[in-house]
Amino acid sequence: MHGCDVVCPSVPLLFGEYFADVGGICVPPSEPLCGFDPAELPLYIPQINHGGRRDEDLDEPWVTVPLYVLARRDRRQRYVVRFQSGEELRRALRVPAHTKIIVTSAVPDNYIEDFWAEHRVLQVPERLAALGLSAMTVPNYSFMLDVPRTNSLYNLSRIFRAAEAISTAGIPTMLHLNASTKKDWERWLKVLRDQPHISSVSLEFQTGTSHRDIGDKYFAGLIDLQQLLGRPLHPFVLAGGGRLAALQKHFRAFTVVDSTPFFKTMKRQILVPFQGGAKWRLRRTAPGASLSSRLATNIERHRNRFLSQLGLPIQTGRGQLLLRTKAAMPVTLA
Repeated sequence: MHGCDVVCPSVPLLFGEYFADVGGICVPPSEPLCGFDPAELPLYIPQINHGGRRDEDLDEPWVTVPLYVLARRDRRQRYVVRFQSGEELRRALRVPAHTKIIVTSAVPDNYIEDFWAEHRVLQVPERLAALGLSAMTVPNYSFMLDVPRTNSLYNLSRIFRAAEAISTAGIPTMLHLNASTKKDWERWLKVLRDQPHISSVSLEFQTGTSHRDIGDKYFAGLIDLQQLLGRPLHPFVLAGGGRLAALQKHFRAFTVVDSTPFFKTMKRQILVPFQGGAKWRLRRTAPGASLSSRLATNIERHRNRFLSQLGLPIQTGRGQLLLRTKAAMPVTLA
């Protein structure tokens, strides 16, 4: 399969090849997807990329991991699934056996393009399923506004086919709702009506939708989708910290994935109280010193910032992890 930069009918031979590869233009999943019950999801889940610089397990009930941590090209440009078992994966991440892992696939384009190119040939979803994952979000193939519309339709088709592949492998699947037009939202409405057991959906506000005007339209489409669907959705949001109030207002429950504490910790920063709030400050460590305690502290403090913004009680220890907004802000559906 040729690399996908632009899918355009002005190149008819390639155009037909692209859509033959995805079974037609925007053909939705034909079978029930392996759903994911979000009932136990906490409001906040930290993302971690590795277990380096730590000598103790991070005792969190849930973590997320980007797709490229599990599967990517090696130095010889071979596409590999880097772990063979759930135990091996948890050892690499420095998390205990009880920690549930969700793979997030809203990652840079080269990683999801490689996944698409190799996932059928190398049975990548099946090999990922052997890791005992609790769920996986579907890759967020891009909807670009400055190329022919057919490119977005092809990428929507890839989202559908990737969802089927992940689900068929037995991994609980979260659909990623990319949309840029009213027609896109209408297609998602049909898909979710045909998949009544699906309630948890993935979104991200870290690329094009990080721009406020684009993100606002995207978020409004999500709200309308829930209203037209007539049942609650559970947004699983990456980089959604700036939309906490809106999420609380419009959804009974939601989950925010947050990588900030992990990356700040790796840069030797710590979140410290400052004038009634908190700020990140550089606090250098001794060469070779463990960052286990600092990572756990940064996650707890950053999670508490989220809870305080939502007017929810701040707690210490693991009890806070199951706090949700359902009771705080019910949603009335038409």
